[in-house]
Amino acid sequence: MEYSGTPFFMPICLECPYKILSFVKATVFQNQLHKHNTMKKALLPILLFLFPICLFSQENIDVDYSNIKEYIQKQPGGYAQLTERFEINDSLLTLNDYALIYYGYSFTSKYKGSMDIWQDVDSLMEEKRMEEAYEQVKEYRKANPVSLKLLIYAVNLASELQKEEEVQSYVNKYVKLSSAILSSGDGTSEETAFKVICVNDEYQILYNVFDVQNLKQQSLVNNCDLMEFESSPYYQGTQIYFDISRSLDFMEELFNRKK
Repeated sequence: MEYSGTPFFMPICLECPYKILSFVKATVFQNQLHKHNTMKKALLPILLFLFPICLFSQENIDVDYSNIKEYIQKQPGGYAQLTERFEINDSLLTLNDYALIYYGYSFTSKYKGSMDIWQDVDSLMEEKRMEEAYEQVKEYRKANPVSLKLLIYAVNLASELQKEEEVQSYVNKYVKLSSAILSSGDGTSEETAFKVICVNDEYQILYNVFDVQNLKQQSLVNNCDLMEFESSPYYQGTQIYFDISRSLDFMEELFNRKK
């Protein structure tokens, strides 16, 4: 399913959704800084090898949220089929398909914005209960198949459990979804920000794709997160914009439903 048009951004006027998302972002920011060194050591060499390749072979795609929403609402069966093909790593899926799978998920009933937290997986891993952690990750992926964080959990746990075919399956999914995100912009400005549907995916792109060093701070600039860092071997510059308008819109919708 290909789509075209101009990017759609709903203006956010309520203060409360911003405050909620700011709290979530601050929590994620601290957790990611704390876990980064440990997680980086656990990353598979194949994953780190694939990302520089994907960075230099990008197409540009136009992420039009209004068109994507319309497709999900009118053709839920078509989206479900795309997701099934994604799970079996169908080689015929295109970059536009992966973009629709990723961004389209944010218009399904299972989407929770940036509020998904899987602390029990971390606890199980710290206790070396890898098989249980792996089963829990697979269960979570049934509800959220496009989470980059869940996929990196799956990559590392499958590797730890020596499930090599499953490792490659998850690596492929991670790379393809990351490629879709990278194709949504260049990160150099608000207008050309990389579009993500949850805050955690920002950190996956920063650390596991661009391998940024010394993440200094984040700030909210209109509908974007501005991430500032010391350096990156795969990205020119020391700051990257991420468009989080979809997550902000969801928070506003959630807030309005509870009025």
